[in-house]
Amino acid sequence: MAEVCKKILIVDDDKEICELLTMFLTLEKYDVVSAYTGMQGMEKAKSGSFDVILLDISLPDISGQQLCKLIRQESDVPIIMVSANDSVSDKVICLEYGADDYISKPFENMELIARIKAVLRRAEKHKEAEYVDSQGAITFHGFKIDYNKRHVVNSLDEPINLTPKEFELLVYFSKHTGQTLKRDTIIEDLWGKNTLYRWSRSLDVHIQNLRQKIERNPKNPSIIQTVSGIGYKISK
Repeated sequence: MAEVCKKILIVDDDKEICELLTMFLTLEKYDVVSAYTGMQGMEKAKSGSFDVILLDISLPDISGQQLCKLIRQESDVPIIMVSANDSVSDKVICLEYGADDYISKPFENMELIARIKAVLRRAEKHKEAEYVDSQGAITFHGFKIDYNKRHVVNSLDEPINLTPKEFELLVYFSKHTGQTLKRDTIIEDLWGKNTLYRWSRSLDVHIQNLRQKIERNPKNPSIIQTVSGIGYKISK
């Protein structure tokens, strides 16, 4: 059986760069689609099933970081941010908005391929884990988590609207009740060994948002408790 080509969406207003990347990635057996504005990119991301998105930070209508945030609210597709700016602050912001990786221009084509393969491997690993878990649903602090539907309801059977990353965190925490988890351990298990996450507040932001949705008192959480200098304790 022939291997199915992975589909990549490039969002960049520089048409020449899009054409060059399309030629190179096509030679590497990827199926490539391009968008030249943020809104075009959002429309294509919604209408197509992509395996990776290459997203430039500088777009004419919306910043790449904001577009990344919008896409991440609806999809867990791997996103690699592309920028001519190599500042750590830019990288951290992108990661906090949900990007999986960041590559600076100019870059070697083989470095890009390596990063694409790395995020695809991590995505496949999570899919395999979800497949193993997809035997049914579990209850965690009164919340029913349905693995198959990626759906969560509270004790009143009301749906809880979670982003893909918040859902992933909730499932992860449901498997570690009663445990104190190191911050770096959570990051490595969910994001891989990307050291930039260790220096960003991405995990803390996701947990803060998750608390707003599942804790009775988010300012004094009882489910996901902060352990100073270590990480988080998940109550039974």
